[in-house]
Amino acid sequence: MRTENVLAVRALLLKRFGRLRFRTEKDAVGELVKTILSQNTSDITSLRAFANLKRRFKDWESLRRSGLPSIRREIKIAGLSNIKAPRIKGALNEIEERRGSLDLGFLEGMSLRDGYSFLRSIKGIGPKTAAIVLLFSFGKPIMPVDTHIFRVMKRLGLIGPKMNREQAQEYLTSVSPEHAIREFHVHLIMLGRQVCAAREPKCQSCNLKALCKYYGDKHGRRRVKDRKKRI
Repeated sequence: MRTENVLAVRALLLKRFGRLRFRTEKDAVGELVKTILSQNTSDITSLRAFANLKRRFKDWESLRRSGLPSIRREIKIAGLSNIKAPRIKGALNEIEERRGSLDLGFLEGMSLRDGYSFLRSIKGIGPKTAAIVLLFSFGKPIMPVDTHIFRVMKRLGLIGPKMNREQAQEYLTSVSPEHAIREFHVHLIMLGRQVCAAREPKCQSCNLKALCKYYGDKHGRRRVKDRKKRI
């Protein structure tokens, strides 16, 4: 039943946002760096920080060899530079040490499970970052779960209240349509940003409200209160 509900959500999102086109990002190391920069900040600021790094360093090896102060300076706009700079440099160093070069192309030939395990074994690389690299650089069928997707899926009632993000990611990967998982991922983020906001969700304009547990609970309680007032 849950799989059917997920497919119903997918169909309504497709109706709302339409088809999306994607270009596979072959620079998997760049995707890794970009995703680390995106943590706890907006796309606008993280992409500016990423552009700064691309301008400042001729390649990722140059960044890896650079000092932390120069990295921090370029990514300051994205916030938490004291955390993100050593995390980026540390991840690049670990890839270099373990693989002999800054190349993640070998992940394409690995199974989803093994590729995910490799990325997660790198210090500072969490479930979402690993999943994004695998999905957007190699087309692996995995559903990265960010803040927006976690919130939307909880409100819809498609993940349990006690489920953490990694558990949600594993579950949603298992029930999402493999052939369209990238589009589904982006559609959910679009819904979370434009409609199902954290503080003031625009429930009335949401075409998923008939399937939404949050909407049903909220308006069900209102109907009960209204009946009591009339009595």
